[in-house]
Amino acid sequence: MINLEVLRLELNYLNQAIKHILGDKVARKINKAIIELLISFICPNEYNSLSLCYIQIIEKYLNQIQQEIELDNYQLILNNIPTIRIFLEKIKSEIPRF
Repeated sequence: MINLEVLRLELNYLNQAIKHILGDKVARKINKAIIELLISFICPNEYNSLSLCYIQIIEKYLNQIQQEIELDNYQLILNNIPTIRIFLEKIKSEIPRF
């Protein structure tokens, strides 16, 4: 089981990096997606057809930020990315197929 406090911190770092590099609008999208996925993860009966969409949003911007971030800033979130990806894969495996 992923330590949710560590995951929360890593997602917060990601959100701050996205806000700094890609702007507030994208950061709000990511924040909404993170909140919805965490709720779904904690309460599996809350999974819905949008869960996969939220995962795709996070993955899209995670990939984009990896391409656009400066090396110094990238090092700050480099260690967070594997935990975020593990979390996303775990959610994908638990989402009921609609």
